[in-house]
Amino acid sequence: MVLNGAKSAAAAKAAIVSFGCVMITVFSEPCRQGAAQGVELCLGVLAPSLFPFLAATNLFVGSGACSATGRLLQRPSAALFGVSGAAAPVILLSLIGGYPAGACGVAALHRQGSISDGEAQRTALFAVGAGPGFLISYVGSSLCHSQTLGYILLAAQALSVIIMGTGLRIVFGKADNISAKENKPPPLPFSESLVLSVTDAARSVLVICAFVTAFSAAMGVAAGILPESVTTVLYAAADVSGGVTRLANGHSAEAIAFAAGFGGLCVHFQIFAALGSVKVNKLLFFLIRIIQGLITAALTHFGLLLFPVRTAVFSTRAAPVPASGGSGALSGAVVVAVCICFLISIKQYRR
Repeated sequence: MVLNGAKSAAAAKAAIVSFGCVMITVFSEPCRQGAAQGVELCLGVLAPSLFPFLAATNLFVGSGACSATGRLLQRPSAALFGVSGAAAPVILLSLIGGYPAGACGVAALHRQGSISDGEAQRTALFAVGAGPGFLISYVGSSLCHSQTLGYILLAAQALSVIIMGTGLRIVFGKADNISAKENKPPPLPFSESLVLSVTDAARSVLVICAFVTAFSAAMGVAAGILPESVTTVLYAAADVSGGVTRLANGHSAEAIAFAAGFGGLCVHFQIFAALGSVKVNKLLFFLIRIIQGLITAALTHFGLLLFPVRTAVFSTRAAPVPASGGSGALSGAVVVAVCICFLISIKQYRR
């Protein structure tokens, strides 16, 4: 029975992959357009905004500054989230640096030995959020023409992260080995920490851009064969950037907030890749993303009651302000090129 089940699973995977290859071939032009939009998003928005934060997060952890700061936050971090103080700065950075920043910080802390396996897994479950640049500048100002809405989304997301972390602490208790490992190695010299931080950030940016391009290509195919209403739902579930862009035309702010809180499958895969050796329960992670999306939507609703925003901004069909211009794309291309050259040089140096 087990063998037959394995064969059935393998056959199903083969059928899905074959179907995907056929769709890419038949709908090659929508696939190409979707991939082009993904590359433009990476060069104009993601690479320039994420790379500095990822490098800074890795440097903050690798230099030992994260552990030093964490000593001041030991008690509130343990009481609220059930993890040691070393994880607290990473939780804060996850709200500033964008979706993968928290996962990158968790992975770096785990490699360093500052947090245990249980603490890394616990923190990775809830330290997930979009950065201020995405919520305020892109979603609020560019898409919905309301910076106030962007601030409301950011506040709602920050509160949802705190609520989820506290909820996990109440349900599952404290994570194991809350105090840092006694035998952890000393912090690296600043110069070596800087090199490793930039290298890891470059690798992370390239992986993120690869996932974004792949999902954008797949959604381009879906947009070519499915009705717009179905495509909007798929975008919200798969790609947060495309999802909020489509939801901004004729949908409520709560729907946009849910999409931002959920993150989308593309972001989920980016986080799994960034976590590396830190293994989380993927089903639990997915369920928490749904709950966090619902909490973010509810908090956004209450925020709009306190700080009303004109309803017209959610129903307009006017073309949104472009997220990237020529200079943004050029700077993003330079960042990606520098990342590639830097990775090649480091690989040759290690050899």
